[in-house]
Formats: sequence, C-alpha cells, structure tokens
Amino acid sequence: MSDSIIDLANRMFVGPLWPASILICLLVGYTILAIVGLVDLGFDVPEVDLDVPDVGVDLPDGEMISVDADLLQGLGGAAVRWTNFGRIPIVLWGGIFSVAFWGVTYWLWHSFDSARYSPTWLPSTLLSIRNFVIATGITKSVTQPMLGYFVDPPLYDARRMVGGTCEITTSEATPEFGQAKFRTNAAPLLLNVRTDGARIPKGTEVRIVGFEKHKRIYIVTHLPSETAS
Repeated sequence: MSDSIIDLANRMFVGPLWPASILICLLVGYTILAIVGLVDLGFDVPEVDLDVPDVGVDLPDGEMISVDADLLQGLGGAAVRWTNFGRIPIVLWGGIFSVAFWGVTYWLWHSFDSARYSPTWLPSTLLSIRNFVIATGITKSVTQPMLGYFVDPPLYDARRMVGGTCEITTSEATPEFGQAKFRTNAAPLLLNVRTDGARIPKGTEVRIVGFEKHKRIYIVTHLPSETAS
C-alpha cells in the first residue's frame, strides 16, 4: 500500500506536474472542508468588470458591447470573459479548470513529454504554460453550456431604452456619426447613435428619442436642462 502511494506521488510531483498537482490537492482540500461545512462553496456569481475599450467606430450589427476601459485592460478583460471566468461561480470554474489542467498535464507528461524533455525548471515551466492554455480551452468548452443557468439574459431592448439617457463617447455625435455609453446594472453598453440635428460633444448626457430598427441606430437629443441653458 505504501509503495503504491509513493509511486503515485512520484508520478504526480515531477516536472510540469508540480503546479497541476498542487492545484488539484488544494481543490481536494477545499472540497473536504466544504463538505464538513467549514467553508462556503460560494456559488454566487461575482460581479467582474470586464469592459472592453471604446474603439470609436460604428459597429454594424452588434451595437451593444462593454466599454470604458483602456486598451490593455480591455483586451485582458475580453480574454478573461472569453474563458467564462467570472460568468459562472468561481468555485465551479476553478474545479473544472483544476481537473482539466491536472488531467492534461498528467496524460501528456507520462505519454509523450517525459521521453522528450527533462523534468528541470525551464522545460517544466514552458510545458506548464502550454498545458494551462489547453486546460483553459477545455474549461471554456465545458462551462459554455452552463452560462444559461448563471448568466441572466439582457433585459434591455430598444423600446425600454428609448426615453433613457446615455453619454456620448466619441469626439462628438452628429446626424451622420456617433456612439454613446448606456449605463446598465452590469457593464455599460456601447450604442451607435445619431443626433436629431445638433453636433453634441464628447461627455454630454443625451436622451434617446428614437430607434431605427433596420440600421440599429439610436436617435439622441440634448437633455431639456441643457437646451434651456
């Protein structure tokens, strides 16, 4: 029995298997603590700010995207959001990732990698990065069907948004061009907008007064208080 445990440990804690095995051990320990009631599994989905940047161009079909972040933050947020991290409970995502990471690493190392690479730190680090990427893709595939259970569908539509206010995010909005940020309870939305005749500068709060369904463009105008001033 002890020889079997030692053999398993030797197979688990070698080369690139070290980070994956430590992660799976932490997962097992956390699960045991959760079973006995010492920790909360935390199946609430946290609010994660994963905005993508305002690129300042019209979007022909999907006029609603997250905005208001710098380029690096936006690209990083979009990448993280693609993995579904933060869109389902972190514990569930982390459990699936840990199992995938360990399974991929264990299988690749004992099937292919051990015959080609030495279990030193540099090859192990590079192999771990490769396995991390593979496990992330597997986690994305496994969690994608779960989104419907944890992510509420958007409650906004054109009829509800007409009459609401938004903020111009391009240098200006005109009857020919413009975008605006519409605030929601989650990340804000980027709308393609056209004014009702005026040229409205960036940062101005405007009211949505119409929606062109076929062009997916919102018509905006100055707020009454601004007009009065």
